[in-house]
Amino acid sequence: MSGPQRAETLRLQEIRKASMVLKAVSSHSTERGGRGPLPHGSIYVVTMTGQDTLNLRDEGHQTAGAPSTLTRR
Repeated sequence: MSGPQRAETLRLQEIRKASMVLKAVSSHSTERGGRGPLPHGSIYVVTMTGQDTLNLRDEGHQTAGAPSTLTRR
Protein backbone atom coordinates (compact mmCIF):
# COMPACT_ATOMS: atom_id res chain seq x y z
CA MET A 1 0.00 0.00 0.00
CA SER A 2 1.51 3.33 -0.99
CA GLY A 3 1.14 6.60 0.85
CA PRO A 4 -0.39 9.77 -0.53
CA GLN A 5 1.22 11.32 -3.60
CA ARG A 6 2.72 14.67 -2.71
CA ALA A 7 4.81 17.55 -3.97
CA GLU A 8 7.43 19.07 -1.71
CA THR A 9 9.16 22.43 -1.73
CA LEU A 10 12.84 21.84 -1.01
CA ARG A 11 15.41 24.21 0.52
CA LEU A 12 19.16 23.78 0.04
CA GLN A 13 20.67 22.98 3.44
CA GLU A 14 24.27 22.09 2.62
CA ILE A 15 26.67 21.58 -0.28
CA ARG A 16 29.26 18.82 -0.03
CA LYS A 17 31.96 17.78 -2.54
CA ALA A 18 29.73 15.87 -4.97
CA SER A 19 26.37 16.19 -3.25
CA MET A 20 23.72 18.56 -1.93
CA VAL A 21 21.49 18.19 1.11
CA LEU A 22 17.90 19.41 0.62
CA LYS A 23 15.17 19.75 3.25
CA ALA A 24 11.43 19.72 2.53
CA VAL A 25 10.02 22.96 3.92
CA SER A 26 6.45 22.34 2.77
CA SER A 27 4.44 19.45 1.38
CA HIS A 28 0.99 19.13 -0.17
CA SER A 29 -1.08 16.38 -1.74
CA THR A 30 -1.14 16.13 -5.53
CA GLU A 31 -4.16 13.81 -5.47
CA ARG A 32 -7.54 15.16 -6.51
CA GLY A 33 -9.48 15.98 -3.37
CA GLY A 34 -6.32 15.87 -1.24
CA ARG A 35 -6.68 17.65 2.07
CA GLY A 36 -4.39 20.45 3.21
CA PRO A 37 -0.70 20.29 3.95
CA LEU A 38 1.04 17.01 4.72
CA PRO A 39 3.87 16.44 7.22
CA HIS A 40 7.17 17.79 5.93
CA GLY A 41 10.78 17.98 7.04
CA SER A 42 12.19 15.10 4.97
CA ILE A 43 15.91 15.39 4.20
CA TYR A 44 17.19 14.37 0.75
CA VAL A 45 20.79 13.90 -0.39
CA VAL A 46 21.42 14.32 -4.12
CA THR A 47 24.80 13.00 -5.32
CA MET A 48 26.38 13.28 -8.77
CA THR A 49 27.32 9.67 -9.62
CA GLY A 50 28.16 10.19 -13.29
CA GLN A 51 28.26 12.97 -15.87
CA ASP A 52 24.53 12.54 -16.56
CA THR A 53 23.35 10.72 -13.41
CA LEU A 54 22.17 11.86 -9.98
CA ASN A 55 21.47 9.52 -7.06
CA LEU A 56 18.64 10.55 -4.74
CA ARG A 57 18.47 9.17 -1.24
CA ASP A 58 16.56 10.37 1.74
CA GLU A 59 17.39 10.36 5.41
CA GLY A 60 14.06 9.14 6.74
CA HIS A 61 11.11 7.80 4.77
CA GLN A 62 11.19 7.86 0.97
CA THR A 63 7.93 8.84 -0.66
CA ALA A 64 6.41 5.74 -2.31
CA GLY A 65 7.25 5.64 -5.99
CA ALA A 66 9.96 8.32 -5.83
CA PRO A 67 12.98 7.57 -8.05
CA SER A 68 16.35 6.80 -6.49
CA THR A 69 18.31 7.63 -9.68
CA LEU A 70 17.80 10.51 -12.10
CA THR A 71 19.40 10.28 -15.57
CA ARG A 72 19.60 13.02 -18.18
CA ARG A 73 18.40 11.93 -21.60
